[in-house]
Amino acid sequence: MRVWLLHSNEPTLPLLLDRLQVPNGTRLPVQLESTCIIHWGCFQPQRQEQLTLQPVKSQLRAAKPEKASALLKLHGIQSNWKSEGQRFSYEYRIPVFHLQALSVFQKQSAVFYGTQLPPSLPKSEEGGFEELSIETLSYHAVRSKREAVKALYALGLDYGVVHIGVRPGGELVVLEIQAAPQLTERLAELFADAIHQFAEELDASYIGKEVALLGADPEFLLRDMRGKVTFASKFLTKDGPVGCDAIVLPSFRKIYPLAELRPEPSVEVDQLANQLYRTMQMASRRITDDTLEWVAGGMPVQGFPLGGHLHFSGVWLNVELLRTLDNYLALPLTLIEAPTTGRRKPKYGFLGDYRKQRHGGFEYRVLPSWLISPKVTKGVFALAKLIADHYRLLPSRPLQDVSVQEAYYTGDKLAIRPLLPALWNDLVRLPTYRKYERWLVPLKAMLLKMDAWDEQQDIRRKWQIGPYHRKEESSVHS
Repeated sequence: MRVWLLHSNEPTLPLLLDRLQVPNGTRLPVQLESTCIIHWGCFQPQRQEQLTLQPVKSQLRAAKPEKASALLKLHGIQSNWKSEGQRFSYEYRIPVFHLQALSVFQKQSAVFYGTQLPPSLPKSEEGGFEELSIETLSYHAVRSKREAVKALYALGLDYGVVHIGVRPGGELVVLEIQAAPQLTERLAELFADAIHQFAEELDASYIGKEVALLGADPEFLLRDMRGKVTFASKFLTKDGPVGCDAIVLPSFRKIYPLAELRPEPSVEVDQLANQLYRTMQMASRRITDDTLEWVAGGMPVQGFPLGGHLHFSGVWLNVELLRTLDNYLALPLTLIEAPTTGRRKPKYGFLGDYRKQRHGGFEYRVLPSWLISPKVTKGVFALAKLIADHYRLLPSRPLQDVSVQEAYYTGDKLAIRPLLPALWNDLVRLPTYRKYERWLVPLKAMLLKMDAWDEQQDIRRKWQIGPYHRKEESSVHS
């Protein structure tokens, strides 16, 4: 078994230990064979060389409401540890372990004006939360599940119980986070099952040889000569290798202004780039108005955020892989963003943003649309592939420092630039770095120069897509 649970005999912990089948104790054995240590509580020293869930430093920070609130705000999460006097339509308690909401417990409140409770709204039991069926969750419950996972990740935590309130206007507010949860019989059952599942997945990831299959669905906008956006839905359908994608308005109405490319995935960087180029050619044939500019980046037009989502299959979705992508891909890429790119943060582009896919892989949603040029695109593909194949050999975590997180969200290149050499030295030492060097060296040069991309330039020029010298062959040139 590769997992060891280290604890300090917290008051309700026996409920968990009675169900637990992984090694555990108040002290680590001298000869520790486990790969991962799960800290339960923050009264034990942390071994830096070990893979750790629930780092002690993150637990201590989360225990201080002011610091926790400031950090959550940085990630775009509302919080208020003093919930007295606030009115909520719903409240949720959500246990989370390793990127997974284990269940949802709901308390519904009656929000009304007047002195009497309307007969259609039954009274709730005093302080009572009822467990919901995961299969039939309401809209607010689903949103709260995602917010709970996001909040723990933002605080550097890997498990906990998150208390969320839904205001009458629909806003979500984090009211409390228990990093060392007060367990009940049901919570102990949920956490024990989750720990066993994590241990099995960790074992399987070491036994099987993981090779990342890489895909993507970058977005771009169509802009007319007046600088106005022409909706992609005018030319493209929702489905297929070239389609349109939605933005949800505050009224919850969907519009489809974004064009999206969906190339066939590949384990090879050059093949994926060629597949992407073919989808651009297809888009050129379907978007029949050549006067429209194609623009990419983060937010080339105010109010229209763009993403450069990467898809991973064949690798285990786990918190270390996400944090490695954040530190070695998202953080360095900030060095070549335009001043307008950061406008999408933190609502979009927040660290650790991911979505599971039906096919079993996952989508890394942090990056802006890197379609700016073939050089940037292939550099991003190569870096993503290298990280996914060797993330366990990449230990640096500058984003553990709150000041570095602030630099990421504010686009402070001068603060991020000194971090690049050490990160890149880690990459150079990886077994397959040489295979991707021809794409990584040009990207590194741009990062070192902090050479900002131009979000206002028509991307077809650098991709040599008509009317800028249309090419029919499949090979992509810088």
